[in-house]
Amino acid sequence: MWDYDPGRVGEKSVPAVHAIEKGAIRRFAEALGETDPVYFDEQAAQAAGYRSVPVPPTFYVTLGRNPIPGLQLPRAGVIHGEQEFIYGKIACAGDHITVTGWVSDVRHVHGGRGAMTLVTIRAEGVHEDGEPAFHSRSVLIIPEGVE
Repeated sequence: MWDYDPGRVGEKSVPAVHAIEKGAIRRFAEALGETDPVYFDEQAAQAAGYRSVPVPPTFYVTLGRNPIPGLQLPRAGVIHGEQEFIYGKIACAGDHITVTGWVSDVRHVHGGRGAMTLVTIRAEGVHEDGEPAFHSRSVLIIPEGVE
């Protein structure tokens, strides 16, 4: 069964800084099928009260983080079980968001389909001014036998 050193729970990744770009926001909004002009047009965004073009709520999944110390997930067989976001100050084009990730919990459980490991990964994104942009929680399921 896949294993992780429980002594490393809570150990954070090196922060990764991301510049939020209008083109990335537009492409993400298009992929979602968004039609709201605030995601495509600077003037529409400002008329709606935003500093610039805002990110759609789930845009933060596109912001990568550096490797989490000690976390080596299997190459295949991992199931994305849950995802949760808590939002802070909305990011807009031109902002810089610093993302850090960590493992917050590892549990070995037995379910109807056998033994599995549940790995909870958390991430946070922070604006340059220190205001939180988001906090996320993902639960990954690693079934028994996945290496």
